[in-house]
Amino acid sequence: MVMTGKVQLKDGRAVLLRGASPGDVPDIARLLRELSPDSFRARFHGGLATPGLVARLARVNQVPGTVCVVAAPPSELQHLVAEARYVPIGDGVAELAVTVLDRYQRSGLGEVMLDALVGRARDAGIEVLRAVVSLTNGPMLRLLAGYGWTLAEPTDECAIACLEISSAGGMPGWPKDVTGQRILVEQKSWFDDGLTVALRAAGHQVRLCSGPDQRTGRECPLITSGECRLAEGADRIVPGLPAADPHCAAVTEAHRRMWPGKLPS
Repeated sequence: MVMTGKVQLKDGRAVLLRGASPGDVPDIARLLRELSPDSFRARFHGGLATPGLVARLARVNQVPGTVCVVAAPPSELQHLVAEARYVPIGDGVAELAVTVLDRYQRSGLGEVMLDALVGRARDAGIEVLRAVVSLTNGPMLRLLAGYGWTLAEPTDECAIACLEISSAGGMPGWPKDVTGQRILVEQKSWFDDGLTVALRAAGHQVRLCSGPDQRTGRECPLITSGECRLAEGADRIVPGLPAADPHCAAVTEAHRRMWPGKLPS
């Protein structure tokens, strides 16, 4: 993992990673203005890159504890091509965001930026990183797939999902202050079904896991390492993964073997 310094990308290009400061705000603003309209909408869930909006989004010191990492080609250090940040939102929890210039997308730079951000979060004692992502933002969803995300909040009517990843690897754990039961719901849908809606309405803490997905490379840590913080810390597990998928069936079988008392009788 590279947190600062020179990085060689998959396509042969190189960038320099470093921590950002308030002096980088004009260059971050230029990066945002240089995004294509589609990339800007995907990153910021709609809207146009107006001067006022860009100026607000480029700030790096609004919230104490914010960490921002930037990348630029070695020959153009002021011409930023990527930016990633997290902003603390609670005890041990921060919200993350990654922005990559269009011509550097699919080069592996997104993974580099996210890895650097996760490393800094771990060193700072941030256990959980949260990303608010549009379901139309395929690159970001694929980027997070390697971190074993869980769906932390109901996906809204605008198809905006709230995903959480762990800075320590594997699945993230549960919030420290939980009211009601901790209920792990396993399903492939992004949206709450009637049961999940009722569980949330009853005051329970619910996390949704979509299980392994061979198309995206998403794996289940319970199968690969024998550990899953979500399942271990849950009071109840509601299985709903497709039994016809052998990878998903293995997850359900592991739950039945390890925590039979948490499953429906």
